[in-house]
Amino acid sequence: MVIDLTWCTLDGGDRGAAVVVMGSRRWLVRDYDGKTAAERIAERRERLIDAGVELFGERGYAATSIRAVLQKSGLRDRYFGESFADLDSLLAAVYSRLIDEEISGCAAAIDKTNGGSEGARAMIDTITRSFEKNPGKARIKSREVLSGGPVAREQRQAGLRRLAELVADLLPPSTALNRSDVLLLGLSIVAAADELLMTWMDSAEGLTRDRVVDVVMLLFDATAHHISST
Repeated sequence: MVIDLTWCTLDGGDRGAAVVVMGSRRWLVRDYDGKTAAERIAERRERLIDAGVELFGERGYAATSIRAVLQKSGLRDRYFGESFADLDSLLAAVYSRLIDEEISGCAAAIDKTNGGSEGARAMIDTITRSFEKNPGKARIKSREVLSGGPVAREQRQAGLRRLAELVADLLPPSTALNRSDVLLLGLSIVAAADELLMTWMDSAEGLTRDRVVDVVMLLFDATAHHISST
């Protein structure tokens, strides 16, 4: 039980912290501008991720430094290490945010369909339109994440598995295949789509957005037909 709560002054006289005493233990709980220390740390982390999205999308991972991220975020040097061990960890966090956005958009698009092939088309259509609308974010998801270290690569694999789960849920049910088999098929479609997206972003093979959608759907429908016939 808290037995003492005393406000003290910080930074030139502003009331900025409370000393909380519980038994023989004491904590200093800072509260600037009505925000807790944890809230301020979370805000600074988001500012660093915002900067990472912009810089990785414009310059690329290899051409971005921690110093550049700090300058873009408007934060002091000491605050980078507060949230991230290195630039690879920041890239992983940037990718995680972008894949969360992508999966949320795909799920919303799928929910408006009857599932199956219709849902799969809505999913790849959503992804390609997002790539077209946000080329910087597309660059990070399709190319820059591959330039990172082990943390970013692990995050990418986790992101692809999450997308594979969405695809697997759209494939027809089968008594001949277990869930892990269906997930592998979903991952195969996602991996192929990811390569097509990279090729499209590189303006290679004369690919267009519509062509990417059609080829991915060819893969999905062929897989779904095979499952249904087994």
